[in-house]
Amino acid sequence: MEPQDEVRQVYEETQARMAELYREYEQIKATQARLKERNQAALDQERDRLQQELRQLEAEFGLTLLFHLGEAARKSWREILDQENFWQFVRFGGLGFILGLVVRSLMS
Repeated sequence: MEPQDEVRQVYEETQARMAELYREYEQIKATQARLKERNQAALDQERDRLQQELRQLEAEFGLTLLFHLGEAARKSWREILDQENFWQFVRFGGLGFILGLVVRSLMS
């Protein structure tokens, strides 16, 4: 076999092998794209589920907090109403406010 023929044969074999490798590479890229689409869809679905669960937990926490704060406010209000000092403050504070208005109107 002539050296040229050997070179041509090696060149053709190399070209065939490169074409085969390129086809395999393209198949791998296509498979990766399909897997990525499937994984992305699954990830999007999981993200949506977690967001929904988070919204539900936030709502439940908000209602619980509101209930407990409302209960604490009612207790505090009851304690204030039970204290005689509160009513004395309301009575004398209101009386002082009214007297202040009367004095102001007399001075005008």
